Parts: sequence; C-alpha cells; structure tokens
Amino acid sequence: MFYSVKEDFLHYLWRMKKLHPNDLVTTDGLSVSVIDYGTYNVDSGPDFFNAKIELDNTVWAGNIEMHVFTSDWTKHGHSRDRAYDNVILHVVYEHDKSVQEDPVLAKIPVLELKGKIPRSLLDSYLTLMQSMDEIPCQRLIKNVDPAKIELWKHALMIDRLLQKANQTAAILYHENNDWEETFYILLARYFGSKVNTDPFGMLAMSLPWRIIQKNRDKSLSIEALVYGQAGMLDAGYTDNYFVQLREEYRFLRQKYELKPINPVSWKFSKMRPVNFPTVRLAQFAAVIQQSTGLFSKILKAEKTEDLRQILRAEPHSYWDNHYRFGKESPVLHKAISNDFIDLLIINTIAPILCLYGKTIDDEQYADKAIHWIESLKAENNHIVQLWKSAGVKVKTAFDSQSLIHLKTKYCDDFKCLQCKIGHEIMRDSD
Repeated sequence: MFYSVKEDFLHYLWRMKKLHPNDLVTTDGLSVSVIDYGTYNVDSGPDFFNAKIELDNTVWAGNIEMHVFTSDWTKHGHSRDRAYDNVILHVVYEHDKSVQEDPVLAKIPVLELKGKIPRSLLDSYLTLMQSMDEIPCQRLIKNVDPAKIELWKHALMIDRLLQKANQTAAILYHENNDWEETFYILLARYFGSKVNTDPFGMLAMSLPWRIIQKNRDKSLSIEALVYGQAGMLDAGYTDNYFVQLREEYRFLRQKYELKPINPVSWKFSKMRPVNFPTVRLAQFAAVIQQSTGLFSKILKAEKTEDLRQILRAEPHSYWDNHYRFGKESPVLHKAISNDFIDLLIINTIAPILCLYGKTIDDEQYADKAIHWIESLKAENNHIVQLWKSAGVKVKTAFDSQSLIHLKTKYCDDFKCLQCKIGHEIMRDSD
C-alpha cells in the first residue's frame, strides 16, 4: 500500500511535541514517557541525540531513530553501523516486520505511530503532500498571518543572497581572488540567462579580462574577441562587418594564442530573437568595452541608477537590423533594456557585493545589496504569478526573489515541514 507519510513528518511530530502522551505505547505493550525529546540531528547517524525516556518505570538515556517502516532499519544497514549502538527507541509510522528477524533490532523497543497521530495534523500534512498545485499550500496560505509570511520572506531573501554569494566565492577562488576577473565571469554567465549560462561562462574563462583591458580602446577588437572566442567567426558570410571581425580575430587569436569554444554549445531554439546569444554577445561586448575596472565602479555606486549607467551600453549598429550573422531583419534597436539591467543587478551585482562585504567583514556592502534589490520592481514570471494567484503580495524584487527561492528550494521538493508557512498551517491544525 502507498503511504504519503515521510520521515520528515515523524521528525516534525517529535520535535514539535505533537504526540499525545497517553498514546505512547511500544509494540510490546510498554508505556513510554518522554522526559527529554533529545537534539535533532540533521547529519548522519540517529535522528535525535541525547534523549531520555521512561519505559515502565525504568529511565533510559540515549538516541532515537525514526523510519516510516520498521523494516527500514534493516534496509538502511543500521545493525552494521556502530553509530546506532546507543538507540533506545525506534519510532516508526508502521510496524511491518517482526524484530526477531534482526537480532540487533530485536533489542530495541518499537513505538508505532500509525493511528496515534492527531487526525487534524495528519489531514493537514496529507493535504500538503498530496497537493496537485505547483505551490502545495496554494489553497491554505490565505489562512496564514501575512506578517509571518513577510518575516519568512526576509529570511528567504538573505538565504538566497548568501547562496549566490557562495557560488560566486567558488569563482573567486578559481580566479585567485581577482575581483575584477570574477565579476567579468559572473556578468558573462548571467548574460547567457538560463539557456546559455554555460557557453557564456566558458567564453569568459577562455578570454581573460586582462586581454579585454589591453584592447578596450578598440571596439572592433573587443567584438572580434568575443565572437571569435564564441566560435562564431568560422562561417563564410560576406557582410562587411562579419569579414572585419573575422580578419581582426585571426590576428588577435594568433597574438594571444587563444582557443575558441565549440560553437555547438550555443542554443537558439525556442528563444525570442531578442534573446539570441548573438544579440546578447553584442550587448556584452559593448558593456565590457566601455568600462575599465567594472567591479571598482560597482563598489563606488550608491544608487541603482548609478549601476544602470555602468551597465547601459549600445551594441554595434549592425545588430539594429540583424539577430544573426548574414540574415537581415526589420530594424529594431537592441540596446540593453532597463529590465535586463535590473536582472543583472539582482543576479550578479548583489551577490558579489554581499560576498565582498563578507570577505572584508563590512556589513555595509550586504546592506547596500539588499537595499538595491528592495528598490527594484518585482520580476514578472511564472513563479511570481503563482504566488500572486495564491494571494501573496509581490511588490519589489525583494519579494519576487524570496518567493522564487521559496518555490524552488521548498515547494518543488514538498519541504513544507521545513517552511515557516507550512509550520503555521500545521500549527493551526492542532
């Protein structure tokens, strides 16, 4: 039979002391009185350390292990693991196996919770776990105090920012703590958005920032380096601009001993033409060509408008009537939009600023990053629309970022019992 109850629900019941004391009786008929529920363990080993229980007037101190089925003990190999030697109680949802089949398990009292869980709690839990909505609590969240949702959003935003900062730290380490190089790579990766993140990152890694700086006074050279390293200049197009790029790149490639990335990496399908990698590369080239010391300028910026001025750039006029090389299109100016610049602020500038402040132990940079995100309008995507339809207010990028984090890190994996909103829904079920 299929059960929706998972171990995390048993952990929740134990941690939050949701079980009725009078219902605690082992499968052998021994009454259980919990003196100390123990310390919840999120690492390997028993689920709760240093608990204390009383079994028929005898006090036991040790650890507690939990499973959905008694047989999970044997399946997980706990009898062969010395870390489980001091388990004094095995708490399970369903006792499905005679403990005599496992000599070690036979010595440990089993507490079965099936039929002993408060019905209202179980119903609320199953409603969340069996939800067909993209947000499991979509039909229940309207009952949660908005003030508590706001507090949780703040914690989520900080967690998301720190997570991105840690990802940036890995790039910084690889680049020998060079902040300018790190920001250049980070900026490139986000210019690729989700679809072309990797090829943009490979491009930046293959084209060191020092080479960009040596050629930044010549826009053709920067554009040739970018498209050449992207592997896009080997075709036989006869456009004057393309021919100039190809000839310039041949010279620069030999001069700097460069090796382009595989052009097969780039993805065009199912994308709006304005987001084609050829267009984004043109915009990226314009940004890195016009600015020296990009990261240093970021550190000095005070307002988001200062950041927009740093990142606002005009790609080569060739792209006004092209989306790809060799094929003309209706005229459309392809300057970087403010909306895209705002996404760059959220996803590249804020994380690296947060990491910088953490590295030099100065909180003002993290505060500035958060302030910038709060000053930007909320993103408008599928996830944001889901939360709005559930009745959650989304006014700024701070709101949208926190709710995107909530959806991807909690809702998608049904981690409702680790979510403050889920806790409130369960608490109201008592």
